[in-house]
Order: sequence, then structure tokens, then C-alpha cells
Amino acid sequence: MRRLFLLWALMPLLAFAESLDSLHIMIDAEASSLSPFVYKSFQDAATHFRDGITVYINPGVYWIDDPDDATVKVGKNGREPFGMVIKCKNLHFIGKGERPEDVVLASQRGQTQGAIGNFTMFDFWCDKLEVENLTMGNYCNVDLVYPKNPRFNRKKRSDAITQAHVGYVHGDSLIAKRVRFISRLNLNPLNGAKTSYYEDCHFECTDDALNGTAIYRHCNFDLYGQKPFWSTFGKGALFIDCDFNVMGENREMYFCKQGGPVTVVDCRYHAPSDNIYIGWTAYPQKWLRCYQKNFTLNGKPYIIGGRQPENTVVLKDYQGAMPPFLPISSREATLLTGQDSLLLTTSASVTWKVEPGYENAVLLRLIDGDKVLVVPTNNTDEIADFCILANAEDGREGACLLIVKPSLLPAPSFIKAPRITSNGQQLQLDYQLDLQGRRDESLITWYRDDIPVAASHTSPVRTYLLSESDKGHIMKAVIMPKHQRSNYGLEPSFATFKVKKAPKRHELETDFHDFYCNWQPVVAERVWTVDGFKPSDTSEYPWSFNREKPMWEYGKGFNGAVGMGLLQAQRGARLMYTPAKRTYNNMSLTLDVDPTKTAGQGFGSATGQYMDVCLKFDTKTLTGYGLRIIRTTKHAKAVDFYLVRYNNGTITPLTEPVSSTCYRTNCTILLHFNEGLLTADVTTKTPQPANSTLPHEVHLSAKVDANPFGGIHIQHTGSCGESTTMLHHLKVHWQ
Repeated sequence: MRRLFLLWALMPLLAFAESLDSLHIMIDAEASSLSPFVYKSFQDAATHFRDGITVYINPGVYWIDDPDDATVKVGKNGREPFGMVIKCKNLHFIGKGERPEDVVLASQRGQTQGAIGNFTMFDFWCDKLEVENLTMGNYCNVDLVYPKNPRFNRKKRSDAITQAHVGYVHGDSLIAKRVRFISRLNLNPLNGAKTSYYEDCHFECTDDALNGTAIYRHCNFDLYGQKPFWSTFGKGALFIDCDFNVMGENREMYFCKQGGPVTVVDCRYHAPSDNIYIGWTAYPQKWLRCYQKNFTLNGKPYIIGGRQPENTVVLKDYQGAMPPFLPISSREATLLTGQDSLLLTTSASVTWKVEPGYENAVLLRLIDGDKVLVVPTNNTDEIADFCILANAEDGREGACLLIVKPSLLPAPSFIKAPRITSNGQQLQLDYQLDLQGRRDESLITWYRDDIPVAASHTSPVRTYLLSESDKGHIMKAVIMPKHQRSNYGLEPSFATFKVKKAPKRHELETDFHDFYCNWQPVVAERVWTVDGFKPSDTSEYPWSFNREKPMWEYGKGFNGAVGMGLLQAQRGARLMYTPAKRTYNNMSLTLDVDPTKTAGQGFGSATGQYMDVCLKFDTKTLTGYGLRIIRTTKHAKAVDFYLVRYNNGTITPLTEPVSSTCYRTNCTILLHFNEGLLTADVTTKTPQPANSTLPHEVHLSAKVDANPFGGIHIQHTGSCGESTTMLHHLKVHWQ
């Protein structure tokens, strides 16, 4: 009887197996030797892939990478580590289950969680790839639940969300129908083909995840982050009849991190509250044009990107199959009146016009409907910032952001030569330029014995605060004259002053507005050493910096970094301050910072990325005490804090690490050394996340040996750009 039952159960497979051949094969984990074209594992089947093959996959969970393999996977030739690299010109996968959930292609690795680098399950090299009726999931940070047979269930590798990808496609086209794409950070649901099309697919992801140049039709998205796209540059992404589900508590949601065109047609956004802002990107450029038609938030009509309404085009009618993108030959350009011009072209006949209010800044010379020559005519003293607009009859819009400078004038000459005076507390640089009513934008750099100690950034730095270390030294101020309509003068002028009287100071305070940012490796009294350094405890992570470029920059922040401040320009950026030579006892340091990351993770990834803030420090031997702030694999929205000892550059922890959510905008770090007790207190004005159980402030202490040092040391080993920490204000007090 049992044999009869087994034969009956195998009959469909036997019948199907008869239709298999070298271009139609099957993967079935439960199969016996029924056909030479049936394989029990994906790996076995892959050895038989050939151009034009169709691969049927019976229900089951198929591990593309062995989750029980303890090996830490490392990429080759500078690329990510991959579960499988598949090269086949035309390839078609079809899941044979009743639902996409029945066939699961799985992996369970991510950055720092079983891999060094952003582990990616597949790397396809195919002219055409088709995938349908199955699930592709990287279950590094997501539980694998398989209702069809719970014995295949598997818990996620870690709660801390990390970069864990599904796959890339190198080729002409991707078509995915009824596919579930599962991961979290950097989902990458087969990104990379020249054209990508998803239909009736499901996506689960956080940020930097989706395919930015794809068409999505009848799809649904579970958004566990805030910005599902890194960017959509090019034609952008098109959504038709899609649903977006906000899975977290974010009060602001955006489609893109780096911007680019997006079109949503007949789409629905579902959020826990109506009191939510939906934008195209957090920091949109004026040239950006995105499109929407019949878009709702919780069932009510909603206009996306309302804070900068020029970015949004509301379509009256749209029946197309491609994104309504109107390309313009330049998105941004800087033009100098009397010298430059710009030819703008589009792919369609359009009406060209100047943004209202700026008609006198340029002249438009129409060549034909898709070409116009822009000639700058800005005769004011100020730079004009506006758009050239292109409108097509079908409703598409395009824009080019122009920065139009007035014609250059000669650099201003000196009416009164530079001269330095002193009141015993600070030096004052006095000079007078023939500005003719224009703004002084001269670059001033202060030197002490030819070592740069201060510099201009936003306005000329005319003063220099004295301290005992300056006494007996030659101070020099070098000025490169400039006003708002000139370049810097070719010949700098300077003034010198020998310091005879200078006060002892027990405090150092700066907002970094006059900080010298170029490479300055000298270690000297009352001098900031501004350089790069790769600590020995980062040796397992291959990164370096360019000594020919600055390690720090003073400028405007973004994301979580608000206003102006000092930012790391390269990984490994280091600052050290050496005070006057004497014995120092008790000491305190207060540093106000804004991490650019907004979720509390502070740094790009858990790959030796940290910031040390140190006091009681010898800047020559790298010896002293400090606080380490580091991203680990424990949490995706928090960092660890612990006190450390530096001994000739070797770092030893002094306390157990404490995980906290306080490393966010408006973060204050306080370090104290008082009679052998080292303490650190870290707080933030940013409210604690509603769903977090971690502490929202940090208080650490350790008994340490006294030392005579009074230096300061700040070391950042994190990646830059989106992962920097802005330094706003520093105050140090010595006893």
C-alpha cells in the first residue's frame, strides 16, 4: 500500500520529468534519481546552466551559501563576497510552488556577520534574466519562516541590521514576476541591468535598498527604514499601482537618499499616522523633477515633497509604460558673465524660460525647440542662483540649476597696508582695501614661526588669541585680498609681530570657524596637529588616505549634522592639540557634535569604525586617556561607549562597553580627570526612539594613574560622507 501511495505521489513529477531536457531542468531537494535533468541542489544544477535554459524549482528552501559554514567570507578583486557567481547569457527561473513563499533561495550573511564586505547572494552575468514565483532572501537580519514545512525555519543571524544583499545583474534586462525579495539594509533586489521590470513583487528593506532605475507594477513594499533608494539618477524609478507600508515610527519618509527622478502613479502609502511627511529626497536640488498622479496617504490625497513644491509635477493624465523623464544636457552649471555660455539640449521640443525673478541674469537664445544657448548677463555684485526651465507639451518638465556669477573685477588693492597690533590678550590685523562698497572675502592665514595656526573660512579672520606659548615667537598674518567679484590677488601681503607679552590661559575654546584644515603634521606647543593616522587596531580593515589632500574640512552639514562645523574629509582624520609645556593636574573637556547618521549608529559599518576623544594626552608618544565611541555588530541604531587608555599608541579598554542611543544630533561629550578618577558623560537633546530599550545617555568612570600631560586627541576611523561626525564646539579647562 505504501509503495502504491509513493508511486501516486511521484506521478506528477514523473510526467513533468519526461518533458525535461538540457534546456529545461529541475531543482528538487526531495527528488530521487528520476531523470538526468533533475538536481537536488542549486549548486549541482548551476554546473549545467547554458544559454537559453529554463530552471524549474520545486518547493523547498535552497541555501545558496551554507549558513552553517563558520568561514568568514571575503570578496575578491575589490568586490563584495558572493554566494554564487553565475554567468549564463539567457536564464529563466520558475518556482513550481502554489505561492512565491513555497520556493526560497536563501543566504544568511552580511557585513561583519559572516563576511567582510557587503555579502551578496547572487552575482548574475546575463544578457537577460527572468525570475518568477519564488522568494529570494538574505536572512542575515530576518527570520526565515517557511510555513510549508516549519523544519526549514531558521532564526536570523543577528538583530543588528547590516548590509546584506540579494543580488546584482550585469546585462541588458531583468524581469521579475511574483517574487519576494527579503533582507533589510541594502536589499539590492537584482540591481544593475540596463532595464529592470518588477511585477506583483514584494520587497522588505530598510535604506539604500531598491533598484533605482526600474519599473515596479502592482508591487508592495514594507519599509523598515526612511530612504529605500540610494539614488535614482538617470530616468529614475516608476511605480504603477503599488503599495508602500511604513513599518517603523519615522515621522519623515523619503524615496531617495541622494536624489533623482521618481514617478508614482495610482499608488498608496500606508503609515501609522497621518502626521507624517513624505518627500522625494531629504535635500532636494532645485533642478529635481518628480511626478505623481493619484497618490494617497492613508486613503487621502497627498502631494509629495511639499517643502520644495517646484520638485513635484502633478500629472493630469499618464498612460505610459516608461518613466516620464525629460533629460536635459546639464542639471547644474556655473557661468561667469562676460566669459561663459551654456548650450542646453533636450530629447523633445520644449518651451524654454527663466525662473521668474531672474530674467535679467541671463539671455536665452533659442536655436530650435530642443536647443537653447544661455548667455549670462548678471551685472550685479551678487551671485544669482536659479533654474532654466523646460516644459514639454505632454506635461514633462526639466530644469537646469544655474549659478551665474557677475563679471570678474580686479582684486582690490590696499589703501592701508596690513599691520598687526596687540592689546596683550590678542593680536589684531588691521588693513584697508579699496572695496568700493563690496564685501571683503580675503583669505587670512595666521602663522607662528611658519606653522599655520588659524585660517579664514566664511569671513576674514582678523584676530588671533594669544597665550603663553606665543611669547617670544614671530607671528605672521598672510592676506590674499579678494572681494565678492574678484579672484584672490596674485601677490599675498603679510604683516609680522614679535610677541613680547602673552597671558597664561587655563582654557581653550573654539567653534572651529578659524580652524586650519590643511595637512599640518608638526607637534608643537599651542598648535593643532592636523593630519591622518591609521591606528594599529584597524589593521584588519584595508583603508588608507591621501596625504596630498586635507583630512578635515569646515563647512555646512547635512542629514543629522546641522549648521556649520568641522567634518572629516578622509578616513583616519586626526586632531591633536599640544598645550604649553608644564605639568597638568585635573582637566576637563566638553565637545558638542552632530553625527551625520540620524538613526544613532554613528558610523558607516562595524568595521573598526570609531571616534576616540582623549584628554590628559601626550601628543608625542600617544599616551593618555579617552572615550571610545564605536559601531559594533550588536545594534543597528546604537553605538558602544567605553573608556580607554592609550600607552604609546596601544589602546586598552578601561571599562565594559555600554550601548546607547544618544549618539545623535545635539550630542554633548564631557570628559573629566579629577584626582585619578576618569569620567565620561554623553547626552543628547534628540529624543529617545520610542521603541528602544537601550539607555539614552552614558555615564562611565574608571580609576586611573595620574600623568603630567594636558594634550587633546581626537581620532576618527570611520568612513566619510554620510558617516561623518561634525564637531561644533570644544571647550577645555586645565588646572
